[in-house]
Amino acid sequence: MRNTQAARRPYGTPTALGFGQRAQSIVLYHGERIAAEVPRTLRRLGTLFLVLSISIPVFLATLAVLLWYAAR
Repeated sequence: MRNTQAARRPYGTPTALGFGQRAQSIVLYHGERIAAEVPRTLRRLGTLFLVLSISIPVFLATLAVLLWYAAR
């Protein structure tokens, strides 16, 4: 009688199919995490641009006033 059961492999031994499945699940997991960060990153960039669009002109105007008074 022939043994039809596959030999058990030690835990953690990669097979071609197992490796592919693990790689796919890892890529999907990290892809979902990256995709979840996109809206948050866009909001932070929007806030950064808002702050810069206000603070840079204010800084330059203040610098111009200080240089004006220093030149007088």
